[in-house]
Amino acid sequence: MNTSADSRRFNPVLNTDAPAIKVTDLVRDFGRFQLGPLDLSIPAGYVTGLVGANGAGKTTLLKLLLGLQTADAGNMSLLGQPVGDNNLAVREDIGVVFDAPFVLPDWTISAAGKALAPFYSRWDTALFEALLNRFHLTQSAQVKSLSRGESTKLMLALAMSHQPRLLLLDEPTSGLDPATRRDLLDLFAEFMAADANHTILFSTHLTSDLERIADHIRVLSHGRLVEAGTLDEVVERYAIVRGPRRALTPKNRTAICGLHERTDIFDGLIAAADTSGFGLDVVIDPATLDDIVVHLSTAEAEVSL
Repeated sequence: MNTSADSRRFNPVLNTDAPAIKVTDLVRDFGRFQLGPLDLSIPAGYVTGLVGANGAGKTTLLKLLLGLQTADAGNMSLLGQPVGDNNLAVREDIGVVFDAPFVLPDWTISAAGKALAPFYSRWDTALFEALLNRFHLTQSAQVKSLSRGESTKLMLALAMSHQPRLLLLDEPTSGLDPATRRDLLDLFAEFMAADANHTILFSTHLTSDLERIADHIRVLSHGRLVEAGTLDEVVERYAIVRGPRRALTPKNRTAICGLHERTDIFDGLIAAADTSGFGLDVVIDPATLDDIVVHLSTAEAEVSL
């Protein structure tokens, strides 16, 4: 499962004493959609994947953590400091990448770096230029001329050049070609290897990226946390069952999460401990992270109806 971009192999000693991110009783109600009530803990020193279908609440959670939206209830902290206290020291320790550039489109890449540098005491111009070279970005290019992948690389260069401890990434590899995605995952692994207290919260629906680099997983569905644990723990808890519909009974139906029935066959997610409840007519396979996200989201949608 894991390749050279495996942060766990680079960080043998990790600080787990205090979470990098802590959320308790968080609620943000939009009327048509509500995030929470949500309790969430993101451990320091690890890559944690925040996964879920589009509309699950991933971007909303990140915006709340950054103070870009206001919660209706609950408490949040980043690196031990309450969100909303305008603690500049904590802000310096956080790097952010959203799915669109946060700098003016008419700026050049060089101007974007110069504009942000005064706000960070640890800004490293040499590091910024090294990242631009690594990403093959021309400093004289205008932001509005950049492709989707180039924009993401610029945002990463800006986010990492002030040497943060915590990276908050919102779909950083979405829409990128496989080679570019691999390069970014390698960069994240290098960031984790540089300091045992570095932390990444990586929001995505591309579970294959997380299978390469994530240590922990948090699954959101319809604004609620439906699964949490290390990547290995979460995957090992489940299995996929499929077979003819005649193999379904009132008893084993209740054990299936996100049951998908077609004309003659069915499939669904079950707890690994429940495999003995099914007969010889079915096939039981290990669940992938993608299987888990899809079926848990389907089950949560059915409960919400």
